[in-house]
Amino acid sequence: MKASRAIAVLMIGLACQASAIAKEQFWTAHVGADGKVLRQWPKWIERVEHQAKDNYFAQYSLFFNKRIVHQDPGFCSVSPIDTSSENRLVHGYAKVIGKPVVEKATVMTQLLDVKGPSGDNSMEFLVMCTR
Repeated sequence: MKASRAIAVLMIGLACQASAIAKEQFWTAHVGADGKVLRQWPKWIERVEHQAKDNYFAQYSLFFNKRIVHQDPGFCSVSPIDTSSENRLVHGYAKVIGKPVVEKATVMTQLLDVKGPSGDNSMEFLVMCTR
């Protein structure tokens, strides 16, 4: 009798854990320096607006597909992967600006600690959001 109760409690716990895990969603994308989405899964980004401010930073606004993203992402992370030059590899920096909302997330890329003018700070990056 005690064993069957313990098994029942364990099964209920596993069912709750499985349903909690099933609700987590991850969205990933590879965005080029020009703002073109090179790869994504699922198709969660409808379009990207790219604004470059020479010698300062580049900003990318990622607009989400409303059929995929129904609520604000809980967390987004970005990583620069531009290896077109050693300068970009060593000094490249990217971050998500502000809190991502259901409509969009904003990413900024920049070359930090570069001697002299940095020129165009546009870089390709990987982005991942979860809810």
